[in-house]
Amino acid sequence: MKNNSKNNMIINLGPEKPLNPTGLSISVELEGEKIVKCTPQLGLTHRGLEKAAQDKDFSQYLPLVEKIDYLSAFFYAQAYLSALEGLSGIELPKKAQYIRVLTMELNRISSHLLWFGAFLMTLGTTTPVRLSYKLRDEILNIFEKLTGGRMSHNYYVFGGVKHDIPVEFLAEISTCLSNINKELKTLENMAAKNPIFTSRTMDIGVLNTQNAFEYSITGVNLRASGYNLDFRKEKPYLVYNELEFPTPTAFEGDVYSRYLLRIEEIKISINLVNQCIDWLLANEREKYSLNIDQNDIKPSAGRAVTCTESARGLVMCCLSTDGNNKAKRLKWRTPSFYTVQALGRLVPGHTLEDLNVVISSLDIVISEADR
Repeated sequence: MKNNSKNNMIINLGPEKPLNPTGLSISVELEGEKIVKCTPQLGLTHRGLEKAAQDKDFSQYLPLVEKIDYLSAFFYAQAYLSALEGLSGIELPKKAQYIRVLTMELNRISSHLLWFGAFLMTLGTTTPVRLSYKLRDEILNIFEKLTGGRMSHNYYVFGGVKHDIPVEFLAEISTCLSNINKELKTLENMAAKNPIFTSRTMDIGVLNTQNAFEYSITGVNLRASGYNLDFRKEKPYLVYNELEFPTPTAFEGDVYSRYLLRIEEIKISINLVNQCIDWLLANEREKYSLNIDQNDIKPSAGRAVTCTESARGLVMCCLSTDGNNKAKRLKWRTPSFYTVQALGRLVPGHTLEDLNVVISSLDIVISEADR
């Protein structure tokens, strides 16, 4: 902590300050209690996950992909495998596509539920946090039964998925979603009808459309700023073009708008999973994989760029190959990297107590920002 020449106070927060995303260091300049300048600093959790793709063969690198964003493992596996499958010129079986959509949307729900609990914890509440985490735990139980892992799964494989989903297990998923849908209203009432919650979220951390474009913001944070862009509709992949779902938009761009849209996304994802369950029940005998040897993946030489709409926004995988069993070059576009940069525009003018509220509302995961 120090004073600058203007008698403003400069405080360094992090990288291990409670309620800040782990690994994020922030320098805040204060004039009294008001934030004048905010400078986020990345680079404290860099793991070289892009370079690792050049040193491991494609099947060895796949488990590492899920560690980029530990809350959105399925989305990154899909982006990576989609690039490989595109370069290899193969088309996934329809059942494998539906299973991938089902698991990704369950992943989106679990990620948003964790965000909701952490967000309300930032505001000082406890009861809705326990309920939110309890509902998320039900989805993690499903993941554990299906893949063997609660957060890292290695369930997607080149050409499909590792194994089928039993019919009786689909009924368990449906029951779980029905319970979440019922309890979600309780969570909403605890937040939206609380005057303290609304006073600390409305007109706080406003990100308008122009600023969102300048910082390349995507996902909920962009749609809460008035621009409707969802890559599940903009550039459909898998079977999203066969499913019906809206993409709600808000125009205020504040913390409250980002909260509302994430709650709506949970409801939309529940509907998408139910649509997938209906198709899977009607097409039980379809094949779920092309049964390709995972240790002998050699796509054609070339370059592929894939887009996936994760819980935090647009994930892009740019893969270059030369016909061998390792990547020539791999580059990730991760949404949290861009969202962190926007903090310098969002928090000036607010008080220090609003800083963590704004950070939490953006749903930043530092592991995918640093990679």
